[in-house]
Amino acid sequence: MKTVIVPTLNEEENIEPLIRSIFESMGVEDVSIIIVDDNSTDRTHEIIRGLIDEFKNMRLIVRTDVRGLGSAVRRGAMEARPGPVVVMDADLSHNPKNLPDMFQKLKEGFDVVVGSRYVKGGRIVGWPGSRIAMSKGATIMARVLLQVSVHDPMSGFVACRSGELLAKGIEVADYKFLLEMLARNRSLRVTEVPIIFQDRVRGKSKLDEITMMLFLTLVLRLFFKRYSN
Repeated sequence: MKTVIVPTLNEEENIEPLIRSIFESMGVEDVSIIIVDDNSTDRTHEIIRGLIDEFKNMRLIVRTDVRGLGSAVRRGAMEARPGPVVVMDADLSHNPKNLPDMFQKLKEGFDVVVGSRYVKGGRIVGWPGSRIAMSKGATIMARVLLQVSVHDPMSGFVACRSGELLAKGIEVADYKFLLEMLARNRSLRVTEVPIIFQDRVRGKSKLDEITMMLFLTLVLRLFFKRYSN
């Protein structure tokens, strides 16, 4: 069974169109969705529970004792059925129409498939130039310091051949879990597929100064861990 993992926090405006689009792109019988929610305070839970009545291949996990993207992804991966998994954002920045291609690449033998903004055919829509520059600068820093070869190690749209592989690849990352997975396991067979990343239209962005500090802390932590071993 193919699984799509969606971490959420206050996504009442986006979660229903996302879920419907996932099932439309993949087929209701061919994929299950695991939503790992960090105790949203809006109507996210209510909307999801209503959709579970309609779509049986769905599960909602509400966490009240811990928060963070990396741990949410790891929890979803641990709960996934045997088979390939994809992680995607809940804010409609990742297009479910890319899912069949990503699952197909796993079927061809890759361990990890990255939905990439920075390969030919990929791009970002809705970001100001300053934000794109900041993202590319952070990407260059990660690639140079950690010697990862993919063009978009900061991507949050990621497919893995199994939930177990994904869960084992995340230990410390609260943000940018793909970067940790690639830095810790250099034997992974990785490929990238181009995506058009659409900045959120509805709801409030979670990207702020704290998020950037988490990223910088992760890069330095992985860097020093690499050269201390």
